[in-house]
Amino acid sequence: MAGEGALLRKAREEHGWTFQDIEQSIKIRVRYLEALEKEEYDILPGSIYTKGFLRTYAKHLGLDPEEIIRLYNASLEQEIPPETHQPLTPIQSTPVWFKPKVILVMALLTVTVVFGITYFSKLNGSTPDVSDYDITPLPSAPKTQKPNDDNQKSPEQQEPVYEGIIAELVFQENCWLVVRVDGKIAQEGLSTAGTTKVFEGKERIEFLTIGNAGGFTLKLNGKEMPPLGASGEVIYNYVVTEEMIKNISS
Repeated sequence: MAGEGALLRKAREEHGWTFQDIEQSIKIRVRYLEALEKEEYDILPGSIYTKGFLRTYAKHLGLDPEEIIRLYNASLEQEIPPETHQPLTPIQSTPVWFKPKVILVMALLTVTVVFGITYFSKLNGSTPDVSDYDITPLPSAPKTQKPNDDNQKSPEQQEPVYEGIIAELVFQENCWLVVRVDGKIAQEGLSTAGTTKVFEGKERIEFLTIGNAGGFTLKLNGKEMPPLGASGEVIYNYVVTEEMIKNISS
């Protein structure tokens, strides 16, 4: 451990604050606050969110966030073991040898087959003639008709009509989300890079916690919004209402 957890705990105790007090102020759950002070980072969703939580927590306690992050990075370097690689063993090639005995056996088989064909042909009083066989021509490829210009024209696309509030999130990076839709929790967990989430509400969609504000693109009723923050930045209480949707659409 590099000591960042001890600094956080000492500052919190000097202020006389409990974990519950801090949770109400910065919206980070008690079990995550405890994990930060104990430096038990495997409990948290990932290094991006850990750094975001450390910055927010340190700033709230009056500590230097960059110093806390430096100590956190130092603790990670101590925990990562050096990689070891097994030496590569060259693959020996096996030469192919043609033995004279094998060649002799194959020659005898060939002579036997030719002799048998000739012998039976004489018994039947005829000699096989390759000209008696008809060669069936290969089927030709079907001719493709040139497409009509009318068939190439696609119907005009109509813009979709949205009812209520539709929030579409496309994730380029992992992101921890706590989302409430019309008063009910719709998600509390990690969304991974390469996935898409869609939340549908009638009156309001509340993003209570966004663990990586720059890790996704957001569309509200089909309209792409500007980034909510930088990569790794943690933001709270981003609320989308019907009135906001009307202003975007107008």
